[in-house]
Amino acid sequence: MKPGTYFLYNNWDFNAAGAIFEQQTGLNIYDAFKKDIAIPIQMQDFEREKQEKSGNQRKSKYLAYHFWFSTRDMARLGLLMLNMGNWDGEQIIPKDWIKLITSVTTSTDEMNSYWCKEGNYAYGYMWWIWEKYNNPDLEGAYLATGAYGQYILVIPKLNMVIAHKTKSDYKRNTDKDSFEKLVYKILDLKMK
Repeated sequence: MKPGTYFLYNNWDFNAAGAIFEQQTGLNIYDAFKKDIAIPIQMQDFEREKQEKSGNQRKSKYLAYHFWFSTRDMARLGLLMLNMGNWDGEQIIPKDWIKLITSVTTSTDEMNSYWCKEGNYAYGYMWWIWEKYNNPDLEGAYLATGAYGQYILVIPKLNMVIAHKTKSDYKRNTDKDSFEKLVYKILDLKMK
């Protein structure tokens, strides 16, 4: 297939991106995150020792770069994104980079993914863009997703961040449809 003709989401892209980051910078991705983001935005629960790559190097040299955040630290990351990379007057992430990664690179019409069966989400650079919605407040909204139903939803129109975490130790999983229902309930409450 020619590039740009078929979109299929998979985690391997993140693994390769993490490996490229480490190769190009000479830095451990978790150490860089702690220094450049976790400390400046005052994450309260980030523990460097809990962050570790996982996977089977016999199957792929590109291991997974999972990050373990508390719900309140997820909310802080969402707030950093909402504020276009600015934290308390300090530009942590360039504003142009925030705009770029949260802009559509693959539209809903180009999707061939379980995540996009109903065609609600476009894709940016590792952020999902809520492209089709039933509430005008979601115009411009975007989200990060993680294993077992972890979500960071940024709603610029409302100046709002929703952080949702599922404790995988309990074998719980919040699917996309359940999360969307929760979001619409929150938006309905806002209207009252």
